[in-house]
Amino acid sequence: QAPATAYRPHARARRLPGPGRARRRAMTATWEIVGGADKGGILVREGQDLKSPATADRLSTGAVVEQLSLAGDRLQYRLLTGTGPQEGWISIKISGKQLAVCKGESTAAPAPGGA
Repeated sequence: QAPATAYRPHARARRLPGPGRARRRAMTATWEIVGGADKGGILVREGQDLKSPATADRLSTGAVVEQLSLAGDRLQYRLLTGTGPQEGWISIKISGKQLAVCKGESTAAPAPGGA
């Protein structure tokens, strides 16, 4: 039997992305904006805090956004379809009313660093 400190070439081998090897694609959630129809869309803020400045434009009802991060009921997004700010923070529900609903996960661009 080999000693525990013996060289084992496969013990720490890692596969690194190389030419011809597909990178894993990150899964990201997409959300549809369902609230704000009576106000021309929902309020978007520049930061996560509810007291951060609001953007000049609202995010349109029916817009589809990509989730960048989720903190409780606050969603940081990137706009995929619809009108409004390209990025920002929204509330996904307020006073028990849904403003955005998760449509599920979709395949996005390769994760940074090939992870």
